[in-house]
Amino acid sequence: MNCVSFPGGRCDNGETAIETSVREMEEEIGIQPQETWGTFSRPITSLAMEDVYFAIGYIGELDKLKFTLSENEVSHVFTVSLEELVHSRQEQTYFNQRSQQQWEMLADRMIAEGIPSEDERLNAVKHISTMSEYKMPMFPSPLPRDPDIWGLTAIMTDRVLHFAFRKDGYRRFNLMHTKV
Repeated sequence: MNCVSFPGGRCDNGETAIETSVREMEEEIGIQPQETWGTFSRPITSLAMEDVYFAIGYIGELDKLKFTLSENEVSHVFTVSLEELVHSRQEQTYFNQRSQQQWEMLADRMIAEGIPSEDERLNAVKHISTMSEYKMPMFPSPLPRDPDIWGLTAIMTDRVLHFAFRKDGYRRFNLMHTKV
């Protein structure tokens, strides 16, 4: 499959999100970050209805890194400058293909996360379930051989860019752009 993804995986017993991120980075691309700065407090929910946390840090100067790629998980590594990411974000349209079971899981998750009232939960699920399509951020690849950055990786990238550059006018992508 030709897709872009940050190193990642499931937490081992007792691991924090940061410990998991550092371990997965070492397993998948063979490097340890020089600094880990933390995680976002709110996870992203995947299509599989799983919480996805991600850690942010500094891996060092790119020209000095020696990547050792896991052959089973990584074909190659590429970089995109922050400036290019900030100025290249686009919208990608996706079509709603969730099953009834996924809608029920979403409603259960909203209850577990403490969304205050039943009316709010029902309205949110009803709104989302009637969407025929939705838009998400996408960052086009600067090189023809590399795929675009889309899906969870684009959402994570967009959140980091918003956090880092909101004072400079960068606005987080509004995931509620929908067509009913």
